Amino acid sequence: MSASAEPAPPTLPQAGARGAARRAAHGALVQRVGLVAAVRLTAAAGPVRFAVDLVTEAPRPGRVSTGGERLRLVWIGQRRIPGIDAGRWLRIEGFLSEHDDLPTVFNPRYELLAGAPHDPRS
Repeated sequence: MSASAEPAPPTLPQAGARGAARRAAHGALVQRVGLVAAVRLTAAAGPVRFAVDLVTEAPRPGRVSTGGERLRLVWIGQRRIPGIDAGRWLRIEGFLSEHDDLPTVFNPRYELLAGAPHDPRS
């Protein structure tokens, strides 16, 4: 009897990537664990939304940039979400779209995580 493995979630294309892979991922349900790399605030007169950039790998010691995937999370109708700050780890789930040439998930479900997940490479 052979056990069938669950298919891996689709890989998000990097910002600026083009082509069939990006179009194929559009609309896919994605689940990721990542680090909030940046919080993007909007002006009081602008649209009511809260956006963050999430990366799936934290920077290594002595490095500024991260590896892994990068995607934008946008919550429509929120100016702030308590607990979601730069440096916080999240588990998210939502449908992938593209906005301003970036992989984006609007109104994702999220879970605040206590710390960095275990990294087997460290």
